[in-house]
Amino acid sequence: MLKKPIALFLLTLSFLGCSKNESDDSPETPEEEVLSDAKEIISFKVSIDNEDYTAIIRNDSVFYTFPSTTDLTALAPIITYSEMADIDPASEETVDFTGPVKYTVTAEDESQKEYTAVLDKSDSDNEITLVTFENSGSYSTGFYGQNPADIDTLYYTFTFADITDLKAQIDVSEGATLAPDPAGITDYSSPVKYTVTGADGTTNEILVLAKNRPLKEVRIDGFVSSEFADVPLGGDITFEVNELTPYRDSIQVRLLSDLESFDLEVKSINEETKEITAILPDSYINNRFVLEVSIASENTDESDGFRLLKGRSNFTRVVTPYNDGNPIPVEKAIWPGHYLDLFVYIKDDAVDDHEFFLLKDGVYYELIKKDEYNTSITSGVRVEMPELPNVLPAEGTDFKLVIRNADGEEVFDLVNSEGNTIEVIFAKEPVVNSISTASVRKDGTFKIVGENLFNGPIIGYTNSNFLREKSNVLLSDSMGNRYYVYSEEVDTNGNLIVDLSSRQYMPTGTYEVAYSSNYTIYPLDYIGYSITITQLPSEHPTLEVAESKLYSQSNATSAKQILLTFNEDIEDYTIKRIVTGKNEEVVIENYFTYPTTVLTGALSNEDYALTVNDRDGYVVVEDNGVEYKIYFTMQLED
Repeated sequence: MLKKPIALFLLTLSFLGCSKNESDDSPETPEEEVLSDAKEIISFKVSIDNEDYTAIIRNDSVFYTFPSTTDLTALAPIITYSEMADIDPASEETVDFTGPVKYTVTAEDESQKEYTAVLDKSDSDNEITLVTFENSGSYSTGFYGQNPADIDTLYYTFTFADITDLKAQIDVSEGATLAPDPAGITDYSSPVKYTVTGADGTTNEILVLAKNRPLKEVRIDGFVSSEFADVPLGGDITFEVNELTPYRDSIQVRLLSDLESFDLEVKSINEETKEITAILPDSYINNRFVLEVSIASENTDESDGFRLLKGRSNFTRVVTPYNDGNPIPVEKAIWPGHYLDLFVYIKDDAVDDHEFFLLKDGVYYELIKKDEYNTSITSGVRVEMPELPNVLPAEGTDFKLVIRNADGEEVFDLVNSEGNTIEVIFAKEPVVNSISTASVRKDGTFKIVGENLFNGPIIGYTNSNFLREKSNVLLSDSMGNRYYVYSEEVDTNGNLIVDLSSRQYMPTGTYEVAYSSNYTIYPLDYIGYSITITQLPSEHPTLEVAESKLYSQSNATSAKQILLTFNEDIEDYTIKRIVTGKNEEVVIENYFTYPTTVLTGALSNEDYALTVNDRDGYVVVEDNGVEYKIYFTMQLED
């Protein structure tokens, strides 16, 4: 504290000496002294037990964290500061640093800078440093969190471990102790409180908690390969999942079909690729299967379907055919000639190595295997009902389907797609004995008399169109004109009823009759009978249409006109209208009348098109206030 007075005294002596020596000359102004403004703490060091600790100086702060056992109440820091400056408290002065301490540095020019020295010590080393579990499988690193009691908690997350039976090894800070002893604790499903006491006697309460991480919903990744069909009996199949557990006993694989199920042995698990390899059973019924994998309770997934074809051959159903887009389940198998599409799972998918039979009362009837297979189904073969045997078995639903190969045979119920048993019946050749009449009105009916004339009800359609909905009757006139009439109606004696009114247009005349049943294996053939079709009678007592013509649209003089010629003079009658078509679509009220004829004007294109396709009609005639219909059928005149 004596530096400033000494410096001031020396400066005064120097000034006085100069004034005396130069008193004869003109006086000069003395130079003004410049005082230092430096006031920085350069270093701050504490020596404890011969070990030096150098604090950090940043801006106006001095700070350092000492070991937790350091006594902060009496430290004498060694401080280096700016030359010509003073500091308070002084360097090496003993100070209590249990709280912040202010240091003031005063520069030579009396300016000051204040520093705050914060010397503290680290928390007591009373932490849990490591927890290991001997029997947990895999688990994630524990992390600190806060529980509702605001106590630090170490969470450890496992994958499907028994957290009620764990063996923990717990390490703590050096010199610290742990209570209670973890050797006596196994259940970590609820937080376990441990107290760690540091070397300085400070304590720290920490909770240790174990929980299982939620397993992701298991999923069989990708499409289970159709290559499984080529795996031999008892062979290995491998598939990939998105989630696994290291506990193999919890992983279960099942093989399922609509007929049977198997618990498969899990051969291996690749945790890196998440692949499971399982062993197929030594025997199974060929079918469409799915895999079901479970990695934990109620955590299950099912694969897409796939075929297995190394086991016993299997038949599931006769495939439903379609008619005009409508499915018609096969109710009857018609013998002979009927085509059946069998949905089968053939061993090794080798159809050529298999034979197919109907079986009844110990007798085998071989089905005809066709070269054309039904490609619209995954596993299928087309067979044809055989020729009739010399001795016919009884018809019925007790026929079995047999599939045979070199390894033996499998026997199945013959069922359709609805699971109903198919009846086997015989298609007996139709027999025509006569027709019921030689003449019939065009709106009337006649019968073809005989046996096996119609085989119904609808049994089902196949791609071969084996069975038609209706029997077929063909009427042919002498000019080569052919008119078809279809019928499914039979009387109580099995005679086929032919309804002519079902035809849109049917000219009068005499026709040869041909017939075929709805079984297409019996072709259309003339039966040796003819029938005359007559006009509908006139409602008038005497007046009739003797002749009727429709002139074509190419006729040079009367294109698209109708000419009616009557059997007598019509001057005393009133022609009211002319109607054409079975459904009376065209009504004509404009025409020219002559003594015995009526001529219409040209029909519109629409009316002409309707009329030329259905040339039946009638004219309405009024006689003494009464209307009568007189029927006709027009001839087309070019």
